[in-house]
Amino acid sequence: MKLFRQPILLFLLTVTFTSCKKESEIEVTAAPEVKEIKDTVSKPYPKQILGIDVSHFQGDVNWEDIKKADITFVYDKATQGDSFLDPKYSKNKTGAHESGLAHGSYHFFTSNADAIKQAEFFVKSIDYGEGDLPPVLDLEEGGIKGTINSSDFEQEVLKWLTYVETNLGVKPIIYTNHTFGDKYLSSSDFAEYQLWIAEYGVETPKTPKIWDDKGWLIWQRSERGTIEGAIGQVDHDLYNPQKPFEVLKK
Repeated sequence: MKLFRQPILLFLLTVTFTSCKKESEIEVTAAPEVKEIKDTVSKPYPKQILGIDVSHFQGDVNWEDIKKADITFVYDKATQGDSFLDPKYSKNKTGAHESGLAHGSYHFFTSNADAIKQAEFFVKSIDYGEGDLPPVLDLEEGGIKGTINSSDFEQEVLKWLTYVETNLGVKPIIYTNHTFGDKYLSSSDFAEYQLWIAEYGVETPKTPKIWDDKGWLIWQRSERGTIEGAIGQVDHDLYNPQKPFEVLKK
């Protein structure tokens, strides 16, 4: 995933700490229990936990070479809007899991598609289960189509987050940057979600005001990285060393 273009990243953990219209309510039954973040670590990991995020833009990926590059987790673009399924999603997910990498899926949110339809499409497409990281919602300027009302946009985003959490039993992670976050994500409800922050060329990333107290979970710190095994450029990510990291055992 990257700002102002579409790709993102992958993980195999379940952290409980791994670029709109309105529709009638959808009844959800037998919702799984939401997993909470724990303070324990299920297995030893390198002091610096590194990840990448990919999509079809990277072409075919040699996952064994990715693992040899000391990458621990990968986020893979699954869907965009309410109808686009990334053509490399399934292959990337399988390759990451078979190579022993933590894998997660992300959705690129667009403001011109209904939030619930987007959430339904994402949940249906990812086959979420044990061994997968918490899902991610990618929120960036590329997803804003035309003129929007910020308050309405926030409510649509919250609908997506609530639907996915209810149906998958795990809180999604929000991916954004501080400029977009401060402009469009002002509700305190967003602070309930972990933050994947994108900022490049700095020693410490700046978070949107809503996350001043919580801080970031993942930092996309470079959009220009090249790793042997991935064709083309991939985004480099760092997991916050001050936060617990736990992989959901298969």
